[in-house]
Amino acid sequence: MATPAEPTYREEAFPSIDEAEAAAVGEGRRSASPEPDVNQGGHGGIRALGDARRILEKPAPYDSVENEFYRRVRAGEYPEFTPVVPASYTADQVRGMLGGELSAAESAGLDDGNCVYLQNITSDLDQAKTLDTKIGRSTTSYRENRAQQDKSAWDAGLKSFKFVFGADLVTGSTLRGWRVVAGTDAGGNRLLDGMQSQQILSRFSDDPAVWDRMIGKMKEIRTAADSSELGFVAASVFSVHGTRNGETRVDAKLIDFAHVIDARNPFKSPPPSAESSPRLGGAPAARDLTSAGNKYRDRFVSGMDALIADATRIRATKAARAAMAPASGQTQSSAAAPAAVAQTAKNVKSTGPRR
Repeated sequence: MATPAEPTYREEAFPSIDEAEAAAVGEGRRSASPEPDVNQGGHGGIRALGDARRILEKPAPYDSVENEFYRRVRAGEYPEFTPVVPASYTADQVRGMLGGELSAAESAGLDDGNCVYLQNITSDLDQAKTLDTKIGRSTTSYRENRAQQDKSAWDAGLKSFKFVFGADLVTGSTLRGWRVVAGTDAGGNRLLDGMQSQQILSRFSDDPAVWDRMIGKMKEIRTAADSSELGFVAASVFSVHGTRNGETRVDAKLIDFAHVIDARNPFKSPPPSAESSPRLGGAPAARDLTSAGNKYRDRFVSGMDALIADATRIRATKAARAAMAPASGQTQSSAAAPAAVAQTAKNVKSTGPRR
């Protein structure tokens, strides 16, 4: 299969963050809906496929970091991540899985060159509730943008400035180590949702058992990242709970790999140029991302530790409230008993002996 032509990207400045967000929604780079299958990791344009919505189609050009990351996972290059990231499939595999659930046009439109096809962990869940948290106190990297996103020094520096003194600082990621970007209880404004991350997290569930399972899943993600050689810039943890056949289900997956760093085998190496022609000699060596990879792996792990600690604290509060509820009910019943006896005695006294 021929590699598709490289897409072109355009940087554009906006007078305010709100106007930039509105433009992103209009262009499909954000979703105006918090529905989980169209907005994950803060990115829109995702659509569900099949009658049961088992597969998500996410735009990601063949030569993008995210597309290549999922291809590497399928090839077994990162076995530690297989259990903690959504399963991914080729277009042919999706056709085989969904069969008659796709129209002829939908089937023909499946394209590995422009999209990745992912497991939808909300599929078949009733009353599903979701939470999408972006991990790390810094959610952009100057070096990664230069090496893997083909940005100029000016554009990479400007983006870093906007995040360091804008989104990361305003939403609290800089101090907290994580922020909410989407989910059932999110309001759809990325800045406000980020600022209210603690409150949104606390509303995820009142059931301590749900928190126990979610925290367990988060710890698995944290362990996988810590044991790897990868750095994660702006990756997200997507959590969900709901019921299937009356049984509570809880899951959490690591998503959003547009800026993964593998210093040993860099994603999206510099494109061929005249300087790299065999006739003219070799191209300049790819930028060394070892330091950036280590830094952003450490920041991701630190962010996961903070998220797990916050979730554990909230779980303890929910458990304490759940334990108090029966005791409170019992106390009220005990207090009501003497009152009922007194009322009965009063009724007997007022009635008196019948003559």
